[in-house]
Amino acid sequence: MKTFTPQDITNYYDHTEPHYRQWWKMEESMGLHYGVWDDETKSLSEAILNTNRQLAKLGDILPTDQVLDAGCGVGGSSIFLAKHFGCQVTGITLSKRQVKTATLFSQKNKVHEKVRFQQMDYTATHFPDHHFDVVWAIESMQTATDKGLFFKEMSRVLKPGGKLFIADVFKQGRWEVPESPTMQAMLHGWAMSDLLSLADLSALGEQHNFALALERDATKAVARSVKRYYWFALLGMVGTKWYNLFHRGTHFGKVHYKTGLAQHRAWKAGLWSYHLLLMKKSHPPDTSKVSL
Repeated sequence: MKTFTPQDITNYYDHTEPHYRQWWKMEESMGLHYGVWDDETKSLSEAILNTNRQLAKLGDILPTDQVLDAGCGVGGSSIFLAKHFGCQVTGITLSKRQVKTATLFSQKNKVHEKVRFQQMDYTATHFPDHHFDVVWAIESMQTATDKGLFFKEMSRVLKPGGKLFIADVFKQGRWEVPESPTMQAMLHGWAMSDLLSLADLSALGEQHNFALALERDATKAVARSVKRYYWFALLGMVGTKWYNLFHRGTHFGKVHYKTGLAQHRAWKAGLWSYHLLLMKKSHPPDTSKVSL
């Protein structure tokens, strides 16, 4: 299995941010993830924001909640949560550049008193035990090379009874990355090593005191985003090849369009699906009432 370092992941996001600004409506949506489409969404930026809305519907988020946006990207989800629920949100990302961008977005949206952003690895944070009521992870959990470290750390920082919201791509079927050139192109172009299936996620979560409470299959709802990413990749391929005739591009800058093509091929082949999940951290057993 190919592994990616935190610096590799940082490089991916830093080197491809101009692509997201140009093709993924980043200034409007403040998100880098797939958009969930429904009858009320009229544009890509609305669909990207709708992913936040649909994920939040899986569980109550209160104004009094302390929320960790684990892998916050450019801050759109953190800003959404502060705006719509009034909660305090801490967003963390490996990228110093993303911290700066997210902070500017929070100031522009006038929620900077409720939201803060920090450069930090979500598998090794500096937060106290049992500090957060909610952890939010949109298309960030699967980026971890060792997903067990993600669940271990989220279990540590979440209060007993706390909620973990996840929106992500999941393995569908019985393939392995080394056996699938299409999945290699899709995942490695995003600095991702592999994917969990839903069954893998449920089993791994249980090892760290998480139970899967609610799940929504949103594969069909992201179909328009998958197709748009494909068409943008085709257009980007022309620009990328032209740019590299005269400049020395970065690795992820060169292969990003290939990822857009591969994710479409893999989606059509049924190799991955997209799900919105709510997991709950169990309470510790009550040892105060021991029968004699």
